Amino acid sequence: MVNVVDSLKLPVMIFIGLILALYPIVSQADSPAAKPILEIPSPRHDAGTHWEGEVVSHTYQVKNTGSEVLRILSVKPG
Repeated sequence: MVNVVDSLKLPVMIFIGLILALYPIVSQADSPAAKPILEIPSPRHDAGTHWEGEVVSHTYQVKNTGSEVLRILSVKPG
Protein backbone atom coordinates (compact mmCIF):
# COMPACT_ATOMS: atom_id res chain seq x y z
CA MET A 1 0.00 0.00 0.00
CA VAL A 2 1.31 3.44 -0.98
CA ASN A 3 1.72 5.97 1.82
CA VAL A 4 -0.38 9.13 1.27
CA VAL A 5 2.49 11.40 2.36
CA ASP A 6 4.87 9.80 -0.12
CA SER A 7 2.35 10.18 -2.94
CA LEU A 8 1.96 13.92 -2.20
CA LYS A 9 5.67 14.76 -2.03
CA LEU A 10 6.16 15.24 -5.79
CA PRO A 11 3.07 17.47 -6.38
CA VAL A 12 3.96 19.59 -3.34
CA MET A 13 7.56 19.98 -4.53
CA ILE A 14 6.35 20.98 -8.02
CA PHE A 15 3.94 23.52 -6.50
CA ILE A 16 6.68 25.06 -4.33
CA GLY A 17 9.01 25.18 -7.34
CA LEU A 18 6.40 27.04 -9.40
CA ILE A 19 5.83 29.56 -6.61
CA LEU A 20 9.56 30.23 -6.32
CA ALA A 21 9.92 30.52 -10.10
CA LEU A 22 7.01 32.95 -10.45
CA TYR A 23 7.77 35.08 -7.37
CA PRO A 24 9.99 37.64 -9.20
CA ILE A 25 7.30 38.21 -11.84
CA VAL A 26 4.56 38.74 -9.26
CA SER A 27 6.70 40.97 -7.03
CA GLN A 28 7.60 43.24 -9.99
CA ALA A 29 3.92 43.75 -10.79
CA ASP A 30 3.43 45.20 -7.29
CA SER A 31 6.41 47.56 -7.48
CA PRO A 32 5.82 51.35 -7.41
CA ALA A 33 6.98 51.61 -11.04
CA ALA A 34 3.98 49.50 -12.12
CA LYS A 35 1.48 51.98 -10.64
CA PRO A 36 0.30 55.44 -11.64
CA ILE A 37 2.27 58.21 -9.92
CA LEU A 38 0.78 61.72 -9.85
CA GLU A 39 3.35 64.51 -10.12
CA ILE A 40 2.47 68.20 -9.94
CA PRO A 41 5.65 70.25 -10.60
CA SER A 42 4.22 73.47 -9.07
CA PRO A 43 1.45 72.48 -6.62
CA ARG A 44 1.00 76.02 -5.15
CA HIS A 45 -0.17 79.19 -6.90
CA ASP A 46 -0.60 82.67 -5.42
CA ALA A 47 -3.56 84.29 -7.22
CA GLY A 48 -2.77 87.71 -5.73
CA THR A 49 -5.40 90.29 -4.75
CA HIS A 50 -8.66 90.56 -6.68
CA TRP A 51 -12.03 92.27 -6.38
CA GLU A 52 -14.93 90.30 -4.91
CA GLY A 53 -16.79 88.44 -7.64
CA GLU A 54 -13.86 88.59 -10.07
CA VAL A 55 -13.19 85.26 -11.78
CA VAL A 56 -9.67 83.97 -11.25
CA SER A 57 -8.31 80.81 -12.82
CA HIS A 58 -5.04 78.92 -12.96
CA THR A 59 -4.04 75.80 -14.86
CA TYR A 60 -1.97 73.21 -13.00
CA GLN A 61 0.28 70.86 -14.90
CA VAL A 62 -0.32 67.24 -13.91
CA LYS A 63 2.01 64.46 -15.00
CA ASN A 64 1.83 60.69 -14.62
CA THR A 65 5.37 59.41 -14.00
CA GLY A 66 4.22 55.83 -13.37
CA SER A 67 3.75 53.08 -15.92
CA GLU A 68 0.01 52.47 -15.42
CA VAL A 69 -2.91 54.68 -16.51
CA LEU A 70 -3.66 57.54 -14.09
CA ARG A 71 -7.36 58.16 -13.56
CA ILE A 72 -8.40 61.37 -11.79
CA LEU A 73 -11.90 60.68 -10.54
CA SER A 74 -12.52 63.87 -8.54
CA VAL A 75 -10.87 67.16 -7.62
CA LYS A 76 -11.61 69.28 -4.54
CA PRO A 77 -10.31 72.83 -4.10
CA GLY A 78 -8.10 73.71 -1.22
